[in-house]
Amino acid sequence: MSERNGNVSRWWVALLSPDRAGQLIMRATPLDRFDLAIVALVCAMYCSYGVSMGIPRGMFSGLVSGLKLPFLYLLTLIVCFPPFYVLNNALGPRVPPIACLRLLLFATSANAVAIVSYAPVSYFFTFTTSSSAMSGYRFLVGMHVIVFAIAGILSIFVIHVLFRATAHQLQRPLRPMFLIVFGGVYAFVGTQMSWVLRPWIGSWAMDYAPFRAIEGSFIESIFRLVRF
Repeated sequence: MSERNGNVSRWWVALLSPDRAGQLIMRATPLDRFDLAIVALVCAMYCSYGVSMGIPRGMFSGLVSGLKLPFLYLLTLIVCFPPFYVLNNALGPRVPPIACLRLLLFATSANAVAIVSYAPVSYFFTFTTSSSAMSGYRFLVGMHVIVFAIAGILSIFVIHVLFRATAHQLQRPLRPMFLIVFGGVYAFVGTQMSWVLRPWIGSWAMDYAPFRAIEGSFIESIFRLVRF
């Protein structure tokens, strides 16, 4: 228990201090208990928010959404890691693969903090909004999309801050185009991954199922939701 609390304290201090985070990211060791503790903490934070997304359809759907949300971000991290590492070598400070993975993990943990901090508000609107009406359903979908968009922007900002600190330690340049290109890749992969793992809330217009057939795209669904 004391070791776990110590890992959480180290993570939080590092998250608030780019130089401290840079030292942890660049340490010359393989993935260890500290990294696994961050993964477990990130999963717990995402799960607590995910439950609020699915609970309008009942406890089972709330549990399913709670379990799916950590997979959304971890799978996005896995898919984005190869282009992230290549861009890091082409336009970034050329840090090692393990350091790249740790940096993405730190950015994901910042994203999880931003999302879980909104969880009380999410639960409030979930229990006070009639999602059975189309207007209520659209409001909840829009609310969650905005929360995820803000948290995603925060993740890119954290990557920028941490990479700048790391590049300074290595005395290597960091080109802005690196983060612009990766930000676009991360956004498209994350939004499409959320579409693949849908439903999150579940429209009353159809029977609830933990997953749906893969068709269309996230951008297309948002366009339809706004247009109608």
